[in-house]
Amino acid sequence: MRRKTPVQLYVIAGLLLLCMAGLMVRLATVQQGGQIATASVRQGKYHLHVPMASGTFYDRHMRPINNTEDTILAVVSPTPDTLASIFAKLRDREAVTAQLQRVSPFVCTLTAEAEPTPNLQILHGKENAQGILPAQHLLGYRQNGKAVSGLEYAFSGWLSECDTAADITFTVSGRGEVLPGAESDVSRSGMPGGGIVTTLDRDIQRITETALQKAAPNAGAAVVLDCMSGEILACASAPVYDTRHLSDALNDPKSPFLNRALSPYSVGSVFKLVTAAAAMEHGISAQYMYSCEGYTTIYGQTFRCHKWDGHGLLNMEDAMVASCNPYFISLSQIMTPAAMHDTAEKLGFGSEIVLADGLHSAAGYLPSSDELKIEAEKANFSFGQGKLTATPLQIAAMTACIANGGTYYTPRLVTALTVNGRDCQVYGERSGSRVLQPETAAALQRMMRAVIYKSDTTNAKPDNITAAGKTSTAQTGRFADDGTEYCHAWMTGFFPAYHPRYAVTVFVEDGGSGNQAAAPVFREIIEQMTKTVRESGDTRR
Repeated sequence: MRRKTPVQLYVIAGLLLLCMAGLMVRLATVQQGGQIATASVRQGKYHLHVPMASGTFYDRHMRPINNTEDTILAVVSPTPDTLASIFAKLRDREAVTAQLQRVSPFVCTLTAEAEPTPNLQILHGKENAQGILPAQHLLGYRQNGKAVSGLEYAFSGWLSECDTAADITFTVSGRGEVLPGAESDVSRSGMPGGGIVTTLDRDIQRITETALQKAAPNAGAAVVLDCMSGEILACASAPVYDTRHLSDALNDPKSPFLNRALSPYSVGSVFKLVTAAAAMEHGISAQYMYSCEGYTTIYGQTFRCHKWDGHGLLNMEDAMVASCNPYFISLSQIMTPAAMHDTAEKLGFGSEIVLADGLHSAAGYLPSSDELKIEAEKANFSFGQGKLTATPLQIAAMTACIANGGTYYTPRLVTALTVNGRDCQVYGERSGSRVLQPETAAALQRMMRAVIYKSDTTNAKPDNITAAGKTSTAQTGRFADDGTEYCHAWMTGFFPAYHPRYAVTVFVEDGGSGNQAAAPVFREIIEQMTKTVRESGDTRR
């Protein structure tokens, strides 16, 4: 047998040494990996917070205004089989695709139910329907979890208690993978169905918002009140903002964040109702006669009627139908400043309306009795011009007072808090006081009926029910480049005309003529409300 040379022996010995070294490295690696895994089991906890629903806003019939859509939330421990089982049901595949490289659990939304597995937990929640919420300005919004405006802000503490969520804790490896066989811990918080019960009627709110949009491109507001309680059935402001595109709203020159229903504006001729009320409350008959010549002069200042050749001899009802400024100026001359101021104050002018903490209607501006001692100021005041400003909600409350026979109810928005959408705890109370004599209110009702039914040109008369009202074309003191003055359009009234249940006020910012811009919206709201009530057979509305 041939003996191996020393060189060959050296090569064989070297190979053996290399194999031994490789084996030692492999053993060391395995041992180190075991230590890493052991350490991960000791400290690897992964927490996932899953919001399921925010607090709910209900209408007066306990129907949700937000949280109207069911959602299916999938808590996924990503494995190929799990991802494959839900891929066809993903609502937002692009968003989930970005998560596919993750090894830690994540949450996604499904379009249909899926079978739970050890790597797939299914939760059920609520979310808002696509688009802008009804009554968005009243409900308000949150940004980055913080309440910013509206009822969201006013009731942020209570609503945060109602918000429902699941907190899930997983045991994971050092890489974040859920360890096989390790059970997750789930804890739930919040009150499912908990929230706030409002006075709003979801259907009437929708009708009001839709009708107001027909006044586009102008901004404006519309309010519907229950005459017998002051409860707000609808409150719309335009333009409205979309919480999904807040930056667009911030840069919009039309100021969509502004709730115009709660903001003050010059009022114009709807205020003639207050002047007439003050006159009758202080002993001046509705048969008081005045001959309009097309203008009147007060201490050297001329006030013109819109009918330049005058209306001739008028009583109070005739003057209301004709909207004759000189007639109401003449009334102001035989009343004291205090009589006019105090009547307006009793009807809510000059006082803010608190709907909730941090949510209120502006007070507007009511000239003092001393200011009204200036005859020209009192003359302007008599037909709703000068310094006077008021909000659409204030005008609606004044109208409701006339319609119900003389009791002023402070408008109300929230009636209860609920922990589950069924059981309610009453919040606040109805507040009302008589401010007009029944005879005064009845006379004003007759005048408002005459405004609609004694006019051949009105755009306010509904086809399917009776109504009563008054328009305004309120001067603003602002002018276009061509010298035309911008005017706000108003229409306020009630229906049915002889047994009033609802007060409706419409305001169109810079809309021009009340009869052209606001009256059609007023009519549309009334017609659609009447149609909806009749079709539903719901006598609660």
